Amino acid sequence: MLPYDKLPTQEQWKAKAADKNKHTAHHAKKHLEMLERGETIPPALPYLVQVWHYGDDLLTINLPGEVVVDYSLRFKREFDPARTWVNGYTNDVPCYIPSQRVWEEGGYEAAGAMIYYGRPTRFASGIEDIIASTVTNLVPPNFVTERIQLMSPDPEPQSGGVKR
Repeated sequence: MLPYDKLPTQEQWKAKAADKNKHTAHHAKKHLEMLERGETIPPALPYLVQVWHYGDDLLTINLPGEVVVDYSLRFKREFDPARTWVNGYTNDVPCYIPSQRVWEEGGYEAAGAMIYYGRPTRFASGIEDIIASTVTNLVPPNFVTERIQLMSPDPEPQSGGVKR
């Protein structure tokens, strides 16, 4: 489950329902209708992560939604890049799935697009680590790169302030 950020209150939904932007207003009215029917707005998005490996030859990491490139870059650092393939849009397309970097930048992929997918608000900070932890738990050890296994969690900076 990927938790959403703080959900809007009923009063906040009402204010958004009066917004001049028709998409914002429509989105808010849908959520107000849910509350008026006594339904609960979900606090998190179900998110099915799959990892397939084909012997020792290929690892595929299958993530729902439109994931940003940061996930592929991260997993190719953490797992053998020559044998790792990261797929988006698998099993479901619930919305954009921002990395922490994109979440912190804000904007369309991190927040704005959520209304077009019917999501109540943007995700909470930290979903990248939730996804990465799940993936790590599913990946067989033979795909973890030796370089990653030998690195300390916080390498000492080299001269010039560049970290290893």
